[in-house]
Amino acid sequence: MKIISLNVRGLGKLEKEKFNWIKKLIRFHNPDIFAIQESKRKRVTDFMIELLWGNKNFEYIFKPSVGLSGGSILIWNPTRFCVTGAVEREFFLGIRGRWVGKMADSIILNVYGPHNDQLKQKFWDSLDNIMQVDTDDWVFCGDFNEVRRRAERKNCEFIESRAKMFNDFIDKANLIEIPLGGMKFTRISDDGLKYSKLDRFLVSEACYASWDGISACTLDRDYSDHCPIVLKDMNNDFGPKPIRIFNNWFEDDKCDDLIKDAWKVTICNPRADCVFRDKLKNVKGVLKEKCNPKYNSLNAEIDSLHKEISEWENIIGTRDLSEVEIASWLDSKKKWLKKDKEKVDILKQNARIKWVTEGDENSKFFHSCIKRRQNKNNIRGINSNGLWIENPEDIKMAAFTYFVPSKFVAP
Repeated sequence: MKIISLNVRGLGKLEKEKFNWIKKLIRFHNPDIFAIQESKRKRVTDFMIELLWGNKNFEYIFKPSVGLSGGSILIWNPTRFCVTGAVEREFFLGIRGRWVGKMADSIILNVYGPHNDQLKQKFWDSLDNIMQVDTDDWVFCGDFNEVRRRAERKNCEFIESRAKMFNDFIDKANLIEIPLGGMKFTRISDDGLKYSKLDRFLVSEACYASWDGISACTLDRDYSDHCPIVLKDMNNDFGPKPIRIFNNWFEDDKCDDLIKDAWKVTICNPRADCVFRDKLKNVKGVLKEKCNPKYNSLNAEIDSLHKEISEWENIIGTRDLSEVEIASWLDSKKKWLKKDKEKVDILKQNARIKWVTEGDENSKFFHSCIKRRQNKNNIRGINSNGLWIENPEDIKMAAFTYFVPSKFVAP
């Protein structure tokens, strides 16, 4: 999945540089969906969209401008996103369809928000109402013409009541804002004095959970006062991860002995820090070898024990069990309860929710918390010397050079 959103601030006949800039954006980033706001055009042609997209493999919908403002375009690759319907309203343009390889339908809304206070509240209410009707995956992209907090404006007026309306809508609709990497502000005034973050991506809980590596960042702002923003699914491979340690491991007496024995292994190295490092590596290796397989097979063990219990209970319906059989049934049930508790404890630790009550671990909200935390902890990219970098090797080198004194920097 890759979606690019851009407030182009006019796509007229005389703006060839801007037109060519968008063509280059599409060719370089190869998006599945391209959302344009403020085209300021009353009509577009198939030929014009083909020139922008670069080939004939596209479909699109268009919303004309009103006077000299507004106008939206949504272009998509039908081999990646199969559209089954479209919708047009005063402040947004949307498509409904299914990503290739995904089972659930998704709704993509290209938003260009109003400026007027009364219209803003009407707009948030209308979005909330259509979300109540449909529970599919939602992606909102575009220029919302509003900020969420004071830090998202600089040298321009921040109106708290407007921000509250916006935040209330996001909370009520259970939307998640995807953090933008790259530039802090997405809109800069022509005189270079006023800054705002008006462009963003908002997604539903279901959409957030359906993609493993969803992230967003800004692109270079060349021929518009707004930055293009891109939403994509990416899985950066940083190599082996640090071992995960779960609290329930230490309930097993053998775990303490494993750690003590691994720590006692003699390390031959004159440097104390290297000795400490290698001792930790020994402990990690032992835990990975002994404890990780137990964690990975936990679900299979729970299913097997549950099946065994069900079989015993089916037999009870046809005849009485012997004392030995009853003992086996009760033993299986005891083991199942223990293993199920282990799984619940692991889920609680993964979610980092302290107020969990019984049964919460089976809820959709609980698992979305785990997914959100895992996604938040993943590194999608960093700013290094004013540049946004996403390649894992470049990120590791940037971290290395930041913490190591300059005289020790690797060539």
